Parts: sequence; structure tokens; C-alpha cells
Amino acid sequence: MVPTIEFIETFMEIYNASAAFLIIFLIGHTVSVMHKLDRDLLKARLFLDDAVMQRTWVYISIAGASYSLNILIKFMVSFTTIGELLKSYYVVDFTQLIFLVAFFLTVYNWYMFLDTFRKPNTNFSF
Repeated sequence: MVPTIEFIETFMEIYNASAAFLIIFLIGHTVSVMHKLDRDLLKARLFLDDAVMQRTWVYISIAGASYSLNILIKFMVSFTTIGELLKSYYVVDFTQLIFLVAFFLTVYNWYMFLDTFRKPNTNFSF
């Protein structure tokens, strides 16, 4: 007998695999670019562009909160009677989705920031 998988569960499995692949790719690229950069130049550009750090902290905070919520809900599912209600509404999957989106946005934020180092200066002013 073949087990049936519901739409939400199928979506989450495909989304998790895709997000994991993208996150690994972006982190690998970010690490390789950061390895080639001058540390003082990186610090100076971060100092001048504080929006990168602010967005990073917002995304990390959202990811941390959703991870914590995910753990608490899994605990409730395992040890309380309200857990079955939460399980039926896919709350655990939703918090996992929020975590992955926030973590992806954190990595993508740094990827885009470091991409500005590679772009050539096309301003030819005399």
C-alpha cells in the first residue's frame, strides 16, 4: 500500500529541499566572495550602509522567533491535548516556512550586499 501525502506536506517537502539548496548555494558564494575581499573595505561599507545590518537583525530575529515557536508547538503537539488541533491546522509547518523564508532573506541580503563589490563602476566623470 502506497502512503498518501497531502498537498501541504508535499509542498513543504519540495519547498524545504529547494530552500536548502538555495541557502547552501548563496552561503557558499557569500563565503567565497568574503574570502577575497579586503576586510577593512568590508567594514567601511558596512559602516556606511547600516540598512544591511538592520535588515539582517530583523530577519534573524524573525527566524529565531519562528524557530522557538516551532519547538514550543512541537512540544505542545507531543504532550498536550491542544496539540492535535495545532497539528490539524499545520501550524508547525507554517512556523517552519516562516523560519526558512527569514533565513533565506538573511542570506540573500548579504549576497546582494557583497554583489555590489563585484559591479564595475560605470561612472566616467571627468
